[in-house]
Amino acid sequence: MEFVLPTKLLHILMISMMFSVILMAFIQKCKTLKIIRKSSLIWLLNFIFSFLLGIPFAHMFYEVSWLEGIWVAIFSFIGAPGLYETLKNQQIISYKPKGVSEIQTIEEPTEKS
Repeated sequence: MEFVLPTKLLHILMISMMFSVILMAFIQKCKTLKIIRKSSLIWLLNFIFSFLLGIPFAHMFYEVSWLEGIWVAIFSFIGAPGLYETLKNQQIISYKPKGVSEIQTIEEPTEKS
């Protein structure tokens, strides 16, 4: 089995899967910001934060080399959106970002005379 899936690759994939969950939650929180309106900006934030946070995350908590941390960031960048879509399609998560069109008003009850 070592020939098909090396132990080091499995270790890096496990780390990137753990970080993808954190990255997914962070990106979903960023989607609620008013300045983020385009999907290309979300893609860019995913790319930037997967490297800015992924490499130190892998190095600090799993004590892997910086080069392996780069692989963790790459796999997390690819995996976080896929993980979110999979969980959303299976209705495990039901998070819906707040938008301008979703503002709800509460009407006051009218008094009967």
